[in-house]
Order: sequence, then structure tokens, then C-alpha cells
Amino acid sequence: MAPFRIGLYGCGGRTVQILEKAVKEGRAEVALCFDIRQENAERLAKKYGGRVSSKQELMESKECDMLLISLFPAAHPGALLETCGCGKPVYIEKPVAVTLDEVRKLIPLLGKGYVHVGCSYGYYPVFRTVENLLAEGRIGKIIGIHIDDMGNTNFSDPIYHGPAANWRGRPESGGELTQHGTHKFEFLRRLAGNFKTLTAMKIQSAENTTCMEDVWNLIFTQGEDTLTSIHHSLRNCIFTQVGYAEGMEGTLRWEWNNPSSVTLYPKTYSAQSGIPVPLVKNVGPEDQLDDFITRFKTGLPPAVDLEDGLWSVLPPIYARESVRSGTVQKFPDSLKDIG
Repeated sequence: MAPFRIGLYGCGGRTVQILEKAVKEGRAEVALCFDIRQENAERLAKKYGGRVSSKQELMESKECDMLLISLFPAAHPGALLETCGCGKPVYIEKPVAVTLDEVRKLIPLLGKGYVHVGCSYGYYPVFRTVENLLAEGRIGKIIGIHIDDMGNTNFSDPIYHGPAANWRGRPESGGELTQHGTHKFEFLRRLAGNFKTLTAMKIQSAENTTCMEDVWNLIFTQGEDTLTSIHHSLRNCIFTQVGYAEGMEGTLRWEWNNPSSVTLYPKTYSAQSGIPVPLVKNVGPEDQLDDFITRFKTGLPPAVDLEDGLWSVLPPIYARESVRSGTVQKFPDSLKDIG
């Protein structure tokens, strides 16, 4: 079977990570490379045997079967608006938007074209295992979810300051809650359904002058009576993510680390050690492009579509409004209800 020919819209380091496995195994090849920095496009064209193109040629050319968009977050909405109508399937990284106005502009694209939103927790063994266990009903109806996301950031690092700061340090990229939180929010929605309400609090220390807040606490209601809470810290030296899903028939505990783990606690009324659950094998974040190609060729919908991507950026937007106004925020029943 001939390799799927890819046109690159953005030629940074993340693009290489997405491509590597599918190209190495012959499932895909790079045909065209576009980047606002010519040297980036030239570098990947040389690496993968493609050629440098203009943006217009990228969208119109018959030399590529799909487009891969991997840019800094603030550039994603414009790139998707430009490419979604070109007739090619699109793989785009999260976050797909940063502001509510950008979400509004992308809503008309729902149901138009084939769009997969990448970097999903569902391709990591620990999270796939949790999803599978909950789908099997191993802990019954879910009534509570909690996640502690812990890391420590050097806010004096030059990457966050001045004209030379990279995109992570720029306010228009949404800060940590948008840049990395969107992956977590997409996962939570897969577990417990649409977000209903949200209240949030944050702390930003005086010495931290970046757009990356020190600590967030968020509380959601989701789906059918699930209460979800998140503690997201960039001031925690443990460097791990620990989560719990609480059900009427038991509890799941997971840790995303090296090594990762999932433990099942069946329903009981006394302390227990829990049952270690083997993690799903043969899946990893490097498989997302290959899965995208397979699903498109076999007529299956994207594993994570544009609607999923847009829902994942609403919690950071609503969290900041909750902090600003001191009120509980109510999510729309559907994206098309956003005013």
C-alpha cells in the first residue's frame, strides 16, 4: 500500500514527534513543507525527502493526501479556518483555540471536513487502561473524579521573558491551563460527559510575572451527577499526576509517571490494598498519526474530532472568567449555544 502523503503546515519539533513512527514504518511520507520560517521548512524537507512549498500550494496541491498542522496555539484557529475547506483531511494539535472568540469562529466548521485533534491522553497506556475499565463498568456509576497534576517550573527561565521568549511564555498562547490542560479536559469529558458548571481559584505569586499561573484549583459538575476536581500546580516538586475515579461499586487510582500504574479498589467498607491492573499494551502517543490514517482510509470518524477539541478549550476560558467574576460558570448544552 502506498504511503499516505503528508503536507506539513508548521515544521517545528513537535511535528517531528508526530511524524516519526508512521514515516519510519512506511505508512506515511512527507510531500510538502510550509513554515513561516523558511529554514524550518527546508530542514524537514531535507530530513524527509519532501520539498518546500507556499501555503497556497500546500492547500491546493494534489501531491499530498492530508495536512498536518502543528503550530503555537494562537496560530491554530487561523490555520484551521484556512485549510478546513481544501478537501483534505486535517490532523491538528491541541489546543485548537485559546479564546472564546476563536471558539465561535471555529464552530461553523463542525461537521465539515475530516478533522482529527491530536495529543490525546487516550493514546497513553495508563489513560487508555482507565478509560477501558470505566467503559466496562468495573466501578459502576461514576460520581467523583479527582486529579492532582504536580510539577515545578522555573519562572525566571528566559524562555518565559522578553522578545526572545518562546510561545509557551506568551499570553496569547493561553498559559499552562490551556497549553497542557486541554489534554486533561478532553480526557475528563470522555470519562464523565459534558461539562455543566465550573468554579475556579488560582494563585500567582508576586515573583511570577509570566502567563503561567502557579496553582489552580477547579471544581466541575459533569454529565449525570459527576463531581470533578483538579489541583494543577507548577510549584510541586513531586512531578507526577495522580488521579482517582470514584464509583458506586469501587474506585480506580492511577499515576502517570515512570512507571505508570492503575489500581482497582472493589467496593468495600474497610481499608484494602487494591488490585494492580496491567496497563494496555501496543498503544502510545507516537501511534496517533498512524491511527488517523487508518481511520480515514477505512471510513471511520476521527478518534478525537473538532467538537472534542473545542470542548477541551472551554474549561480554561471559563476558569479565568470564574476567577475574574468570583462566580460559578455554566457551560452551554452544546457548542452551538455559545453566544
